[in-house]
Amino acid sequence: MTETSSPPDLMQQLSTHPFVKGLPAQDVGSLAELVRAEEFEPLDVLFRSGSEADTFYLIRTGVVSLKVDTGRAATRRVQTISEGSALGWSWLFPPFIWQFDAIAQTPVRCFAFDAAALRAKFDEDPRCGYHVMGRVAEIMAERLQATRRQMHSLARR
Repeated sequence: MTETSSPPDLMQQLSTHPFVKGLPAQDVGSLAELVRAEEFEPLDVLFRSGSEADTFYLIRTGVVSLKVDTGRAATRRVQTISEGSALGWSWLFPPFIWQFDAIAQTPVRCFAFDAAALRAKFDEDPRCGYHVMGRVAEIMAERLQATRRQMHSLARR
């Protein structure tokens, strides 16, 4: 993983990401204060199941595989996360532990947010937290459905 310097137009870049697009300008500004740009190479691990969930990612470019341990000494891809998607919700809920593995499949450029700083921002500004949580809830529903489909597929084998 490489952390890249924050370009002057980072807020502009952030405001065009699908996750952020349409949020009130004040919320985008609040998020821009907390964002950093990161890059990953193919096969880099963004996070591992069981480790501390300390970052929220918005994928700018590239592909990330979200995987789950099947208990058979192997992992199964649950979903592929690509450009324009958000990655991670475990940072929102105690005990703040990742439930999946996330592995870069291609070079990945993303926005990354420190989870503790985001939670503090949401405590300070509940309106911003509400807007972001609504979008995260959509991601959670999507990921749960993907996991359900994968498990259903495994059961048929």
